[in-house]
Amino acid sequence: MHKAVQTPDRLGIRLTGRGGQGIILSGVIIAQAAMYDGRFVVHTQSYGPEARLGASKSEVMISRWEIAFPEVVLADILLCLSLDAYLKYGSQVASNSLSVIDDLIGITAPAPGQVILPLRRTARDLGNELSANIVGLGALVAITELVEVHHVQQAIKERVKPEFSEVNLKAFTRGLELGEQWHASA
Repeated sequence: MHKAVQTPDRLGIRLTGRGGQGIILSGVIIAQAAMYDGRFVVHTQSYGPEARLGASKSEVMISRWEIAFPEVVLADILLCLSLDAYLKYGSQVASNSLSVIDDLIGITAPAPGQVILPLRRTARDLGNELSANIVGLGALVAITELVEVHHVQQAIKERVKPEFSEVNLKAFTRGLELGEQWHASA
């Protein structure tokens, strides 16, 4: 259904969660991977005074053409890791959007276009709940084929501190597996 989101002329991605969950880093990584794919990219972020624990967002605009208006008004793709972020940003999506949402948020009846996955629990199982952002990124990439997998892996290696590179690459791989499992069951 949502497999292979081919980058249209303009695609808006909003990554959301609580401050401290690595949302900004995820945006930087997906933006860098899209640049490696040869696309035009704009990355913006918002975390304001609630830098820790409040809702934060990272937005990435990807286009085949130069980007004149860099704001994501209604997201085509949403990644959400916390309830407060879901309450704040969950409805700000396009009608034909895809939302990948952590299952611990507690959505029991997903709306069309919402995919509920165990992102934080998977990161915990890997021994580092702080890598839930990268698990989510892997799931998004598997579900949408938005960017090349090897470009995301390259961006992770370049953007994550060397001592955390291995755990984040494992988290990304596990996220890819979650996305592929979702496809197999959809």
